[in-house]
Amino acid sequence: MCGLRGFRSGLASVIVVLMCSTLCMSSAIAKDETKPNLIELPITRPPANGEAVWVQIRAGTLPRGTEIRISTPDGVLIGTASSFPALSGQEEAVTHTIPLPRNVITSGRVRLRLEVEAPGEPARAPQPREIESIDLIYVPISK
Repeated sequence: MCGLRGFRSGLASVIVVLMCSTLCMSSAIAKDETKPNLIELPITRPPANGEAVWVQIRAGTLPRGTEIRISTPDGVLIGTASSFPALSGQEEAVTHTIPLPRNVITSGRVRLRLEVEAPGEPARAPQPREIESIDLIYVPISK
């Protein structure tokens, strides 16, 4: 009985954390209503000397051959993300970490274009379930 109670308590904690992260994520991402594939992510502070801002994106379930293209607002490709496992037999998707050019940071925000590309279909804006998370991180760099 104690094991089941501990499991329920742990499960409840996980659910609360997921709900809080979802609320925080939805308030942190601003979408341009006229261009649904453009997002803005606020940065907490400007990068210090010896730091760069990178984006971490975790793709949700996508059909085979489908990828999420991450570009500058004017369409210059920065990187891609897919939901394919990194290793054979691994069930979870990997988190893709992509360096950002400094010019995508303006007025304390990072603006990115996200598009889903599937074989034989036109590019489109991602649906909420297709991106599990998207975050900005600070990475030390050497010059």
